[in-house]
Amino acid sequence: MTIKRIPTGILAVFLFFLIQSSVLKNLSYSGAVPNLLLILTVSYGYLRGERAAMWTGFFSGLLLDIFGMNVLGLYALMFVYLGYLAGLCHSWYEPMEFRIPLFMILGGDIAVLMIQFILFFVLNGDFGFKYYLAGKALPELAMTMITSVAVYPLLLWIEERFVNVDPAEKKKKEDWNVGDLAEAEHKEGSE
Repeated sequence: MTIKRIPTGILAVFLFFLIQSSVLKNLSYSGAVPNLLLILTVSYGYLRGERAAMWTGFFSGLLLDIFGMNVLGLYALMFVYLGYLAGLCHSWYEPMEFRIPLFMILGGDIAVLMIQFILFFVLNGDFGFKYYLAGKALPELAMTMITSVAVYPLLLWIEERFVNVDPAEKKKKEDWNVGDLAEAEHKEGSE
């Protein structure tokens, strides 16, 4: 099971980074792009647990730091914490309950946007919160939430179909046929 998790996690990080930094940049609205790497980190936290989400968050943030920031490690640190917090809910709730990861994505995106405002605007002497809120924060927040409604079920489907496949359970499903079903019903009817 962990053999499949590592390659799919690495592939997902690079694929989501490429989509976010190339395709979605061209489709941006007022410079706002949905934060796919945040969606991936929080979703993996919810689906796989703290450890997997922290690694996913670290590498996602590191890619963002290397290709877009002057400060190396800022996004990596933020995404590690977000992955850990999302991973805490892994054992508490069912993966099919998708409202919880959506709320976690919302909270994580708000936290990232507020930290960005403080570090990149307030510390540079720009206190225009209304401009930041209307120009960048709300469009990015809306786009991230709309995108997460489509992406989380896709990640859940991939996780259930390809990653969390128990060989014994798969064998059971393959061996089960209509004759076994009829025999089981006959046994239940005779008892």
